[in-house]
Amino acid sequence: MHYLVITTGSCGNCYIFSTGQDTIIIDDGVTYKKITEKMAEHEIDISTVRALFLTHLHPDHSKGVGVLQRKLGIPVFISSISREKNESIMIRQKIEIDDVLTYDFGESIEVPGFSVIPFSTSHDSDGSAGYAFRSEGVDYFLMTDTGLIPEAAWAFAEKARVKFIESNYDEEMLSSGPYPEFLKRRISGEYGHLSNYDAIDFAKKTSRHGDSLYFVHLSANNNSPQIVREMARKEIPSGIFCKVCERGELFEGFQDGEEVC
Repeated sequence: MHYLVITTGSCGNCYIFSTGQDTIIIDDGVTYKKITEKMAEHEIDISTVRALFLTHLHPDHSKGVGVLQRKLGIPVFISSISREKNESIMIRQKIEIDDVLTYDFGESIEVPGFSVIPFSTSHDSDGSAGYAFRSEGVDYFLMTDTGLIPEAAWAFAEKARVKFIESNYDEEMLSSGPYPEFLKRRISGEYGHLSNYDAIDFAKKTSRHGDSLYFVHLSANNNSPQIVREMARKEIPSGIFCKVCERGELFEGFQDGEEVC
């Protein structure tokens, strides 16, 4: 498996996973030009893209969807709740609504090269989702933009060997920072984002030797990559790879395609 974090954070989010023959994209909060350029630079053929999966419809995760649909003609998957509740948002973002496919949480979605199971997250966007998926014998997990860790996420994360987990804010930085109180409450509330403490505690409890952890969606104003690194260094046992994906950073990774026992 070859994966790219094209960018992550409020500036945009886009994650690409490719076997070489088949590719899926999770979220598209960047331009079509950026996706195609970065995929080409990292030798992932755009013609191998089989589907796009959306976590939710905030623009930093979905503003590039309409163009991607029209250029590639690929299916776009989103939860049935999100489709029902957010039609006006999709219209504003020029998403081709008739070509959007919906799912119920917990169902298995089969696309070439991948078996994907969505689970519900807790965010201020109706029907927001995280994804667990399997490809080439290895399990993967991606959870971002959630104020609470959903019950279903624990079993999916324990099974996954490669995990992408939101670590959005440092509690002290948020509390003492310049944001108005209503916004601080929104970020730290049950429909907001995960703190560093919650993210790293979750990662620690669901990981084992040989796993790979990627901490994503760090706030530019309420977090610091160094804080996340230091917390991970103290809390995550040795033998587990940890990478903090900084805001706007492109990161490339590989998984050998054989499940580690």
